[in-house]
Amino acid sequence: MTSNFWENSAGGLFRSLGSRAYRNYFFGQAFSLLGTWMQHAALGWLAFSFHQQSRWPAWVQAAQLLPSVIIGPIAGMLIDQVPKRALILSTQAILIFLALVLATAEIMDWLDPTLLILWAVVSGMVMAVDLPARLSYLVDLVGRESLPNAVALNSFAFNLARALGPSLAAALLWRFGVEACFLLNALSYSAVIFALWGNNIPGEPHPRPVGGNLVPARIPPNLLGMIALAGVVSCLGWPVLALCPGYAAQVLLMGPTAYSLVVGAIGLGALGACGVVATEKTAGFRGVRMGASMLCVAVGLLTMGMVNQLFLSVIGALLVGLGMVGFMATAQTVIQMGAPPELRGRILGTWTATLSGALPLGNFVAGPLADAWGVDWVLRAMGLGIFVAWAVWTALSARKLNNWTNLVQSANNNS
Repeated sequence: MTSNFWENSAGGLFRSLGSRAYRNYFFGQAFSLLGTWMQHAALGWLAFSFHQQSRWPAWVQAAQLLPSVIIGPIAGMLIDQVPKRALILSTQAILIFLALVLATAEIMDWLDPTLLILWAVVSGMVMAVDLPARLSYLVDLVGRESLPNAVALNSFAFNLARALGPSLAAALLWRFGVEACFLLNALSYSAVIFALWGNNIPGEPHPRPVGGNLVPARIPPNLLGMIALAGVVSCLGWPVLALCPGYAAQVLLMGPTAYSLVVGAIGLGALGACGVVATEKTAGFRGVRMGASMLCVAVGLLTMGMVNQLFLSVIGALLVGLGMVGFMATAQTVIQMGAPPELRGRILGTWTATLSGALPLGNFVAGPLADAWGVDWVLRAMGLGIFVAWAVWTALSARKLNNWTNLVQSANNNS
């Protein structure tokens, strides 16, 4: 009865929630993600407040992601060999401890930019294992048929938290301090642990691939191309989040309220993209959607970079969120569906490593350039870069030199 309710609700938008195991995991993770984004917003504001420079939020964010570049592929090998449920429980427990350490350090007034970056590196090492494990666990929870819907619902939860988390963080920052956000994030991880504790689906590893545990996966060329394209879009698009504190203070000439509105608008735009992906009935339009999403990001970034009115900035941020998540959710679906089961963990580890390396690379460039040129000029350059990537992508597809639409279809056929 419950399963039929979810499968038939909203035209099948929530059909993956018909699985009790996934339903418990989804709601637990949704609460946890809310805490994560509260902490993320608090970290960005804290890092910026040390020296009033955009480079520090960018570097802290980069420090959290860079470990995945090295650890991601290795983590993928581990994920393919051990029960995923036990692995996720372990990583979530460690993340609780790290959030408590961060809160304690802030309360004791020990934090400075160097210590914050050190904490970010350690946290990033744990997340380098946690993220691909959770992505790989989805297929064990819902099966291949419902996997695209589950990926979209996960993106929905992620971006709903992105929309709400910064707003809640802004309300807490000045009343209770950033440590309140860190403490609430530590509490939120317990929701995932609680959801998984009663879950009887272990996420057992697939049979060992030929060649043994430590032989790197040979990624099919179509999936490798998709991962590379996602890396380019991530490098040029996602640094907008690290630039938002400086954008609010130096372009909009406002404080935490404007910061939370702009970041929240990116999340709200992302929710619209998740709704489109979640209601997908056929794979035929995935290539078109990726192209349209890239163009949407370019327009949004250029809008943010060319205006200094809050209303227009929020419109641009909505477009950025719509396009970035529309592209990333579609690309992740293609990767998940096209990955051979015995190599899914390794391929998702490579996906995580690529995106985790691309975003810090963009941040390391965007942060210092924003201090030198101004945040608005860097946003314009990022928008132009995405536009050029879209133009090249479109030209290559039109000339059939590298037809990304066929690439997407090929990946789906592999499933």
